Amino acid sequence: MTIQGIFVKNLRLILVTGILVVASAGVYVPGSGAVSQPIQFSHKAHVKEIRCLACHPYYEQQASAGLPRLADCLVCHVGTQSKKPEDLTEEKKLAERAEKKEEIRWVRLYRLPDHAFFSHRRHVVLGKLECETCHGDIAAMDVPPEKPAQPIKMGWCVSCHRMKNASTDCNACHH
Repeated sequence: MTIQGIFVKNLRLILVTGILVVASAGVYVPGSGAVSQPIQFSHKAHVKEIRCLACHPYYEQQASAGLPRLADCLVCHVGTQSKKPEDLTEEKKLAERAEKKEEIRWVRLYRLPDHAFFSHRRHVVLGKLECETCHGDIAAMDVPPEKPAQPIKMGWCVSCHRMKNASTDCNACHH
């Protein structure tokens, strides 16, 4: 086998290993198909009663919105039982996790490359964008999304910036 053949073979192995590592770390890999979240959370059922900040505590202040922790769910679901049979399985999962003191490991759907910067605060608070702009009609969903609602790619972002008359200066998002 030639040096080039060995290099190509090793490169393939490295790429496959990298994809598996990222996938196992709880991050959506574009093109990997649908993902399943550990809890079949219904935004539709929850947005009637609680504000987004209860589960996504940083979206008004930081770059990341944050994901709900088990403790956040247990504030309402400890010792309770839904009247809907389809909810019992999910509440049982929460109770089992609480008993084991095992955190919920959500699969992150949105991830930008290291050279790009996104701030929920800048877009939601200052830019006054609704969650639906990037996340689709999340408030109407009975189950968690299986993949990103929008392809978070530079062209898509730039077209939105142009439409909203926001900065398209490269340094606004790339550091």
